[in-house]
Amino acid sequence: MDGLGHEPVMRADVVRLLLPEPRPGLRLIDLTVGLGGHAEALLEAAPPDAQLIGLDRDPNALERAGARLECFGARVTLLQSPFSGMSEAMDRLGWAKVDGVLADLGVSSLQLDDAQRGFSFQSDAPLDMRMDPTRGESAAALLARLDERELGVLIRELGEEPAARRIARSIKRSDEPPTTTGALRAAVHRAVGPRRGRRNLDPSTLTFQALRIAVNAELDELDAILTQLPERLAEHGRAVVLSYHSLEDRRVKRTFALWAKACVCPPELPICQCGGRARARALTRRVATPSEEEIARNPRARSARLRAIEWLDAAGDEG
Repeated sequence: MDGLGHEPVMRADVVRLLLPEPRPGLRLIDLTVGLGGHAEALLEAAPPDAQLIGLDRDPNALERAGARLECFGARVTLLQSPFSGMSEAMDRLGWAKVDGVLADLGVSSLQLDDAQRGFSFQSDAPLDMRMDPTRGESAAALLARLDERELGVLIRELGEEPAARRIARSIKRSDEPPTTTGALRAAVHRAVGPRRGRRNLDPSTLTFQALRIAVNAELDELDAILTQLPERLAEHGRAVVLSYHSLEDRRVKRTFALWAKACVCPPELPICQCGGRARARALTRRVATPSEEEIARNPRARSARLRAIEWLDAAGDEG
């Protein structure tokens, strides 16, 4: 637990997987630097000449991370950017390849704990949900723009919400479009009741998730970074991705499995004819999850899913 009341999720696992044998000249990227907890742990474990780029959309997070990482001086470069800006950030520093990439997906503790950001239904606040509060469309504006059918599709696909149609109907037929977290939560409760399931979760959870993903184009961002990694990981470079819901994790699982697969011939062929070879090696057996002890200390870690690979493909590697 750091001095800000925040514990980086699966910190020891992240360091172990990204820095198995720290060597001089390492170049690392934290795509979602947040409060800087993972970045700090990596730099403490890495050789003293290791360099790190930290990206974040949230200017408040960058300010806090900058204060935390100030002791590392010029070894750290912090940039305001979505994580799809990885290649652009590397180009700015003249990095052709990178040795380690961390992507800790989803919303940060800093954003959840600031009621005025509108990510949480625990208190009534403006319905914003933008990770970068200086640009883009807020959740309230998105709700006002979408019609009932479009909203139902969004909640079903991005929230995996079975009652999406009923919830969309309740939201769009409210006296006024919801502009606060409390008004949105009330509209969901009118549709499906105040509690649901064995864990007695608030039924607003999946609707809030769907809107947050849409507002911040989170799946598009993830797809973009998965496209960039093959070109930017050095040979034997490593990537670690922490995801927090099945939509993210399925994308990462599918892509990492494809890279780790040698033969890509159709299954009906009895003998491999493609001569293929694996481009990456899986570092996690199936998927890694937080320990019970960590979840007890940090309940927000309970849904974390960690997957990691080592890049093996040296084609086009310029160092």
